Amino acid sequence: MLDQYDAQLSAKLYAGEIDECFRFLDERAAEDQHISEYWHWRAVTHARGGQFKEALEICCWLTREADLFGYQIHCLSDVCAHLGLKEVALGMIEYFARKASTPPIGAFLWRVYGWHYLGEDERVLQLDAEGIDEHSAYVLGHHQGRSAMRLNGIAGGVELMHRYWSSREARRVQFPDVDIEHYWCGGRVFPAHMTLTSIASGHGDQVNWVRYAGALQALGVQIAYADGSDRVYRFAMPAAERQRDADAMRAAGFIVAPDGMQWTDPFALFTALFPVLGYASSTRYIESLDDDIADTFVDDIRRRAGGRRCVGIFWSSCESANNFANRSLALPDLAPLFDGTNDIHWVIMQRGFERKRWLNDPRANDSARFTTLPDMNLAQSVAIIDRLDAFIGNDGGLSHIAGALGKRCYLFLNRVAEWRYERDPHRTPWYPTMQLVRARRLGDWGDVVRKLQQHLASDMP
Repeated sequence: MLDQYDAQLSAKLYAGEIDECFRFLDERAAEDQHISEYWHWRAVTHARGGQFKEALEICCWLTREADLFGYQIHCLSDVCAHLGLKEVALGMIEYFARKASTPPIGAFLWRVYGWHYLGEDERVLQLDAEGIDEHSAYVLGHHQGRSAMRLNGIAGGVELMHRYWSSREARRVQFPDVDIEHYWCGGRVFPAHMTLTSIASGHGDQVNWVRYAGALQALGVQIAYADGSDRVYRFAMPAAERQRDADAMRAAGFIVAPDGMQWTDPFALFTALFPVLGYASSTRYIESLDDDIADTFVDDIRRRAGGRRCVGIFWSSCESANNFANRSLALPDLAPLFDGTNDIHWVIMQRGFERKRWLNDPRANDSARFTTLPDMNLAQSVAIIDRLDAFIGNDGGLSHIAGALGKRCYLFLNRVAEWRYERDPHRTPWYPTMQLVRARRLGDWGDVVRKLQQHLASDMP
């Protein structure tokens, strides 16, 4: 049943077709409202439509009333993180874990996932894998690596992350269908040809860690991009920085075989090479490819901006298949930012449901202060961001693109953010031109917007 709902609803949810999803659910209500899967998908649809309290109410009801069913943990934790209701989520996690009908492995995994989502890193690190199945042990191991990196810095957890997420054995356990025989996961010998293939990562991961490809290329490895990234942007790390990283690789004992072909993924590059290369920092290591259409668009934007600064913005990942509520603003949160910055021309790059919500907002018709870009491919988005004065975004692919371009950019984060941003509230070594804007408290998006206003008033000429 869960697979049937997934097939019917996933694509529509991520395209922002929330009303159509609710129509489907309403049609199924008479037959399926006694089924936990139905209510789970209703909660997810509420969450994707920005109705977080409605989603939370269903998740709490499911947790109390349903036997065995546990998929709502992700939606529950995500929505509570967005709303700042950490104690509610922690209480429901314990309620589920202590229910008589909950199997021990269900209680264990709820604590792993929920505690990590909510920033309870010390508690995650104290969990013990004794007596659990192999797959669950690897789930715990890689979450402990993530929690250790968030708590103590990347160097403190990257080895755990490698062992339980991107090693050959981890891929065998967690992704049994992938080609392990030809998988490079950190050996000291590189093949002559390497293909970068994303397994369980997004475009932002590829952008973030493609920097490591510079060292491989300087060593003589030929790189191919399975996701077509080479048609999205041009890898352009300066030769001196590529050589710096290649020298560090040689000193650590890495060599290139005269032939051979293997594949790897962004996480394997990161976990295998961070101990040698660290952040491999570079102010700008990609360049745009699709310049002509960007020139046309940006010339028109600047004409209508009338001298105002032109700032791109992308605020919600509701079109992503991953949890998004704990790292995304909703359009109503942005009202003070849009209304209090008359000296800025906003370039709206949003997709999904929040784009539809924006198009129904009266501000969308104010062509002197706002440009809503049409649907564009990533190559065009790269070129346009490269020509704007700044970019503001959530923890998603476009923000990584802005950082990799060396563009002035502001990345907003919830109080509990992803491990790669570690503990510094303001800066990240991955992107020297990026300013982090963290909420003081979990779910305090008003604080994020106030800080963004302050930065726009004081940082930009």
